[in-house]
Amino acid sequence: MPAVACGFRSAARGVPSWAVSPDTTPEHPVLACYRGPDSSGAVQLGSLLAATLRQPLALASAYRYEPVALSAQATPSPANEIRSDAAQAGVERAASLVPDGIEVHEHVVPSEGISEALTGLAREVDACALVVGRDWDGHVTRALLQHAPCPVAVSPLSVPVPEPQPLRVIGVAYDASPAARLALAAAMHLARLARAQVEVIAVGADIERTSLEADRLAAPWSEIMTTKVCVLDGKPAAALVDVSDVLDLLVCGSRGRGRALSALLGSVSTHLVEEAHCPVLVIPSGVRVRAAKPLGLTTAAD
Repeated sequence: MPAVACGFRSAARGVPSWAVSPDTTPEHPVLACYRGPDSSGAVQLGSLLAATLRQPLALASAYRYEPVALSAQATPSPANEIRSDAAQAGVERAASLVPDGIEVHEHVVPSEGISEALTGLAREVDACALVVGRDWDGHVTRALLQHAPCPVAVSPLSVPVPEPQPLRVIGVAYDASPAARLALAAAMHLARLARAQVEVIAVGADIERTSLEADRLAAPWSEIMTTKVCVLDGKPAAALVDVSDVLDLLVCGSRGRGRALSALLGSVSTHLVEEAHCPVLVIPSGVRVRAAKPLGLTTAAD
């Protein structure tokens, strides 16, 4: 399989004032996948996260590569070049959606599987987050939630927004599990950079204990940002979807790879990325806290 084709574009103007952070870290780009016009929301969400985290945006378009063994020819299928050109044109269209002031890297990825290509590229560029849109059958999204080496953000929008808004209210689904604590750490880190309000949403069976723990963990952050803890009644998945109407981003944990590390959130993360009214950032179980990294968590190559 041929090597990944890469490009680079840097815009002239600075990042928006709401994204300014005193932190300086090595490059850990936000990786956004473009699969056609219905991926416009993913590109804009990736741009928003990249600007907030002060990291480059890596735009990727994968195409199906047909090797010799499948083409029954002595050389790879000539259709590969056609698909590669189409993917390159797609990633250039995606770049046109990125606001000025964000450093952009372009990647055209030959692959026999979209999710495998994206996880491999995420490791190669050491991404801090991987951003996708809702695919129509959910196969790519579900595979990424299980195997991605870094947090996965899913945009519910399939069309570009004329004027994307900054993150103002970030919600965290919290059930006192290890995965939820990672989600809380990421949400607080992102909210500090975005100067956003955080709503810690207590869910789960032992709601009183969960709420008390959420209060305790959120308290130290209240000195530098607005935080509040709220309790949801009813079935967690449906209740979280309902409350997503008033959020700019919802962060949750995930079991990942089938390991039962979360009592609740792993069972509803897929439902949230398919049904929530706002973008959802899913924190996989394999990451760890790393304060110096853009999201306060380990990145894809760690």
